Amino acid sequence: MTDQMQCIITALKAESDPFIHHLELRRDPAFNFPCFRNDDLGIALVGVGVGKKNIRSRINDFFRSVDSNSIQFINVGIAGGRKKSERLGELFLINKIIDELKSKPYYPDVLTNSPIKENSLTTVKKQIVDGGEQYDTLVDMEASEIFDVCSTFISVHNIAFLKIVSDHMDIGDNNFDHESIRSLIIKRMDQIMDFIEKFKLIGQLSGPILSDIDMDWIELNREKYLLTETQVNQLLNSAKRFRLKNSSALFPQLDIKGPTSKTDRKKIFQDIRAQLKA
Repeated sequence: MTDQMQCIITALKAESDPFIHHLELRRDPAFNFPCFRNDDLGIALVGVGVGKKNIRSRINDFFRSVDSNSIQFINVGIAGGRKKSERLGELFLINKIIDELKSKPYYPDVLTNSPIKENSLTTVKKQIVDGGEQYDTLVDMEASEIFDVCSTFISVHNIAFLKIVSDHMDIGDNNFDHESIRSLIIKRMDQIMDFIEKFKLIGQLSGPILSDIDMDWIELNREKYLLTETQVNQLLNSAKRFRLKNSSALFPQLDIKGPTSKTDRKKIFQDIRAQLKA
């Protein structure tokens, strides 16, 4: 039984090929879908295709085959970006995923100490080619389903999403040739592999990061300061980072009056997170 396995999840062959070459992965003939492994490195890659339809069955099959104490899933791929705010080729670590067809957002834990910028992402059913003015996030077609499936097997802190901006949601399928997508991945390979190596340290944790007492602290401050769902999830991430650095220290005792407005609440929230970073 290996101590740890990391699995990269991609949608397109052009996204997979650079990793297969870089990590010297070999096709696993036990699967009737793209699955490549290098057990010496403790790393694998599963191709799920475009959209949601194959994700659940392929991840299920792979997970059942892994003889490991712990596993991490890292979804790496391209995404549409907003012309006004994201540059082509820019790499992002995703901290929030919105499914266009569901009301509940997903919040990946972002605990790895990484210089990669964070961003949010919307998973859509069809490719967006009209400029995407209706979206204020990056856009892809797989992430929400990947999160939904993987989180049934493992802790959320062992699931990560990295997205490279390939377009500004203004081009069709014919403009996405294999070589241009492959080139985007290769240009960011060093950053991606640096993240994956650091992410491995998170996978070595056993059990939940926050104790019941820690969670009581989160709930107390949620109620006292009227935090939104997004703020609560950001506070959870900050609290987990604090706990990873301070295994036995108490969370700061907050002597802050409750908010009198949304602006005041935002300032209080920023102050709380700043104290956790101190």
